[in-house]
Amino acid sequence: MVKKYMLMLCGLMMASAVSAKDIDHVRAEFSVLLNGDKTRGVNTLNIDRNKDRYHVHFSLAHWLLDVDQKASFRWNNCKAYPDTFSYKAKALGVRREERLVFDANTKMVLYQGKDGDTLISTENGGFDPVSFFFEARCDLMAGKTSFTYPIVRDDGIKETSFNVIGEEQIETGVGTLDTLIVERDRGSSKRKTRFWVAPELDYMLVQISHVENRQLAVTVTLDKLTYNMVDQPTKLADQ
Repeated sequence: MVKKYMLMLCGLMMASAVSAKDIDHVRAEFSVLLNGDKTRGVNTLNIDRNKDRYHVHFSLAHWLLDVDQKASFRWNNCKAYPDTFSYKAKALGVRREERLVFDANTKMVLYQGKDGDTLISTENGGFDPVSFFFEARCDLMAGKTSFTYPIVRDDGIKETSFNVIGEEQIETGVGTLDTLIVERDRGSSKRKTRFWVAPELDYMLVQISHVENRQLAVTVTLDKLTYNMVDQPTKLADQ
């Protein structure tokens, strides 16, 4: 659960849109609430653009969980073309590592996990758990309120849907922001995952919450943010 939650955090910070400049770089820090209580930890997100490619690095250092994940992909006209994705985590002494290697020529992706290697066809499309959020952000900026993407998860591809369910003004480390609320469609499941996206910050993700059950709820909120769009000055988001 925590793995998928952190993957989503990386993703929505990054996409560009038909009506806006592409993001050149992002430096962001987040605070974490666990079951309503603030926790200690360092949570950073770095995004860098090199011509038509993006490189993303998310790091979480927390007493419950250490996470390090990286994604690289090509970006062209609101379309993401994944190259590689890696995920490393340690939770309560248990380690987990995964890696995805995409081949656009063969339309296959190599999944490497604890049970070995698996080849998966991407003939009908396929994203890593980060790059598809670039397209999701484009869809939000284009005014769409529902969208679905084929995501490589574990050793298969799962159609994952999201819906815009409303608007809300929230408090963050960079001030009070007007946001759109986006919820992952989980059908009849009692699990709930929501994202808060700020149009005034170029549709950056500023908060995400996940309720797993009655005993576990996590909220991550933007604390610090510096970023710039391609061919535009650096922006420092603060109060």
